[in-house]
Amino acid sequence: MRHQAMHAVSYYDLIDSSFFRLYNRNGSYIDTNVENVNVLLPYIEKNNSLVLYLTGYTYDINSENVKLITDVYLNYTQDNVLALDYRNITRADYLTAVYAINDLGKLVADALNSIVDKGMNPKKIHIIGHSLGVQLAARIARYVNFVIFRITGLDPAGPLFYFLDSHLTSSDAKFIDIIHVDMALKTGHVDFFPNYGHRPQPGCAIIAPFQIKKDICTHSRSFEFYAESVKNHTSLIAKCYSLNECGGVEYIPMGYATPSNATGNYYLLTNAESPFGQGLLGATFNPFLIIPIPKIDYF
Repeated sequence: MRHQAMHAVSYYDLIDSSFFRLYNRNGSYIDTNVENVNVLLPYIEKNNSLVLYLTGYTYDINSENVKLITDVYLNYTQDNVLALDYRNITRADYLTAVYAINDLGKLVADALNSIVDKGMNPKKIHIIGHSLGVQLAARIARYVNFVIFRITGLDPAGPLFYFLDSHLTSSDAKFIDIIHVDMALKTGHVDFFPNYGHRPQPGCAIIAPFQIKKDICTHSRSFEFYAESVKNHTSLIAKCYSLNECGGVEYIPMGYATPSNATGNYYLLTNAESPFGQGLLGATFNPFLIIPIPKIDYF
């Protein structure tokens, strides 16, 4: 019994240790426990959008992807920029992390409910998730008292979510856009497949199947592409695979400027290094290189 009690405490410590970081444009930031979001309310500009960034498995608030996304938003937008550190979960074993994000999702949802209750327009809330953070975004969306306007998924985590657990689906927010760099099921209103959506992405080394977990380069391309799109809205233009599924819209930008009424599957080619976007020149694909991926929303 004692062992069980200690295990229970350690599990909830994983969740309760999570904290928000609200960034200021003078280089400073404010950290507060996920259950104490009221500390941040006086510093949130309610007339501007709120972007919440959720990093992925093995990462924390100091990781490259968090800095890249938060910096580009601070420098190129007027949005409120908020990130979540849940390092004790992202650094736990994967099974524990998959289980824990459900309870963490409830706490983050409560925090967003408080922000909305204090005057933030729900239509101005945009959650961006990377890897495991995409599936955490789904949990948050299911526990808030309103409809999340937009969720952007950057290379969503797959293991255990598509067959044993509930993954992000297009019903979780008003608009969901997904950037795939290592394949996965189509779960957004609009799904983008840069370089056909599979590894290795241009500029990344070919990795043997037993070393796939070490392919950080390809995994990182999703947030690198997105960050570039914040700086240059027309850098990454994608072409629709089937106009019948895309509402007749053949070309749209991938990332920050993706229109919220976009649907279907879009493809594009990128450069091997930054700047990655080729503009309209990259909006092309060879239909014979596209691997059919089913869309399943039944979980």
